[in-house]
Amino acid sequence: MKIHKVCKNKKRLAVSLLVVLMGQTLSGCTLPDGFAGIIRPVEEVVSSVRQNMELKQQMDALELPKDVESISRGKYAYESLSAENQKIYDQMLDAVMNHDEEVTLSTSEGRQLEDIFNCITADYGGLFWVESFRYTQYQRNGQTEMMSFSPNYTMTKEERSRAQKKIDKKAKKYLKGIKQGASDYEKVRHIYRTLIEKVDYELESENNQNIISVFLERKTVCQGYASAMQYLLGKLDIPCVIVTGMAKGGPHAWNLVQLDGEWYYVDVTWGNSKYHDDEENDVKYVEYDYLNITTEEMLQDHNPQMEFELPECTAVENNYFVQEGRYFTDLGEESVAKIGAIFRKAYEKGKSNVSIKFASRELCAQAKEFFLTDYHISDYCSGLETVYYKTDMQLNIFVIIFP
Repeated sequence: MKIHKVCKNKKRLAVSLLVVLMGQTLSGCTLPDGFAGIIRPVEEVVSSVRQNMELKQQMDALELPKDVESISRGKYAYESLSAENQKIYDQMLDAVMNHDEEVTLSTSEGRQLEDIFNCITADYGGLFWVESFRYTQYQRNGQTEMMSFSPNYTMTKEERSRAQKKIDKKAKKYLKGIKQGASDYEKVRHIYRTLIEKVDYELESENNQNIISVFLERKTVCQGYASAMQYLLGKLDIPCVIVTGMAKGGPHAWNLVQLDGEWYYVDVTWGNSKYHDDEENDVKYVEYDYLNITTEEMLQDHNPQMEFELPECTAVENNYFVQEGRYFTDLGEESVAKIGAIFRKAYEKGKSNVSIKFASRELCAQAKEFFLTDYHISDYCSGLETVYYKTDMQLNIFVIIFP
């Protein structure tokens, strides 16, 4: 994009509208040819109507449904299910965890299995060795007498074990930068920033629907980011669930995170942004627009499509801008001085970017007018000649990027 240069009092200030290549232009996770949006879990439905003797042999070979002790109490999607469906969830998850080839379920209704399996994958981002499932209904005289569940694995149990060890080693490094005594907000912010800094958005990346792409290949898409966020926060005992749906016309995945008893939306993918510098190079930076936001804000460009009801997120206390003292409700003299000081501190410390959020679109537009059109950013950033900027009028955020 062309960079416009203007002069005032012999001070040169180049101002360019920021071109966002990731968080805005690549608004969703458009998948490669052959994929229909977010990969759906049901690969095949097998309906087996057999002769009585053959059916009896098949059924005798299956064990009775197991009574499985739940490991998912407190998981958001799990808790949304009825007691009956929680039992099926437990049996399906137990089969996946044990790498079972086929297990019998305590149900004869196959149509509900996809919804239950989607609840499992929403609660567990680390299931990198399974991508879908199939089920078999054993019928006699048109009546289902037994139903089995068979996960579709992408690797053997031995391959899974080797990959898990490598993932655990990498995950430990991702968590290493969290200071002792850090608040849950600081932990979430660290994971959000670390995932963006360490992992590139790459549409053609392998394993991009699971965490292998994040921890072992460092290239992924939205599903990988959301799964890794859930996986890492689970290790920190911070409730987190994966949300899938549509965003600006494309399939997308993001997260719900619970902090201090309140739920917030987080979208790591849309925090991974780039801009073109003077030499047309892509420069990556972390954008915090979608770190701990409300339902009202998220629904402006995201459309969740989940099998379970999502909470109404209204809290703002753990929003990035509120926590960092970068949320302003006016542009009075005191607020302008504080914003200028924020710009100065970021510039002098060599930060790549800094963003401010306002209570209204009008305030955001006025801030752009004052600090850029009227050149007042140079009053706070001595020697600054070139700056990039972006204004997000949906979320009322003003971003400054220092070259």
